[in-house]
Amino acid sequence: MIQNCWEYMNCGRDGNNGQEACPAKTETRAHRLNRGTNGGRVCWAVEGTRCYGKVQGTYAEKVMICSECEFRRVVQDEEWPSFWLVYMKS
Repeated sequence: MIQNCWEYMNCGRDGNNGQEACPAKTETRAHRLNRGTNGGRVCWAVEGTRCYGKVQGTYAEKVMICSECEFRRVVQDEEWPSFWLVYMKS
């Protein structure tokens, strides 16, 4: 089953229950990349996502942290050889 990052990570930032939605969920430029909803399967390229309880910041600040992320590895394995790494300029 294809999951977006907020589903896989169960971070609670899906925009339900009165909480602010994660920037990956609202990033429409990335819709359908790696078969995701909005930025849900390219979250490593979306600024301001929160992982492990901490806002990760810009792409440059996230690149090393996200390269080790289990979810990113899952997406890469599921999408290979059509995996999109992407960089989105804000």
